Amino acid sequence: MPELATSLDQAAPLWLHRAVVRPEWVDYNGHMNEAYYVLVFGDATDALYDHIGLDDAARRRDSVSLYTVEAHIRYLIEAHEGEELRIGTRILAHDEKRLRLHHTMVRERDGETLAVIELMALHVDKRVVRACPFLPAAAARIASVAGAQAALPPPVPAESRHWASHAHQA
Repeated sequence: MPELATSLDQAAPLWLHRAVVRPEWVDYNGHMNEAYYVLVFGDATDALYDHIGLDDAARRRDSVSLYTVEAHIRYLIEAHEGEELRIGTRILAHDEKRLRLHHTMVRERDGETLAVIELMALHVDKRVVRACPFLPAAAARIASVAGAQAALPPPVPAESRHWASHAHQA
């Protein structure tokens, strides 16, 4: 299992966030409730924003933020209380205002992929609550990470095509 990424280690998924499944995250089925998968992925998204220079201080200073406008998640294997999780992050695509991200949640002890999520985030000027281009420093950092990750093989898809291909039309 790779170590957490440094700012120089971008030609692979960025391993910027870890979590441990807390007792209060476990539901009546005995595994992590779906809401907490989203919480952990959200924390990983924030870690990426910090990594690319869009941390809390920069967002406050420049009156900008990123809004998640679309998300697709797949729950592949159950996570249980006490399990250590690690999140790998990739920038799949970007333009002047948008980021397309992919996170992979793996179980620390054996590297099994437990869940994946793909997100679309929109850069927003909070003064007018409208989409706006990334500022130059963040845009350069995004391009650097995305460029370094471009040659990686495609990640596990976050959208399941299995069910849709077998569903009966009403």
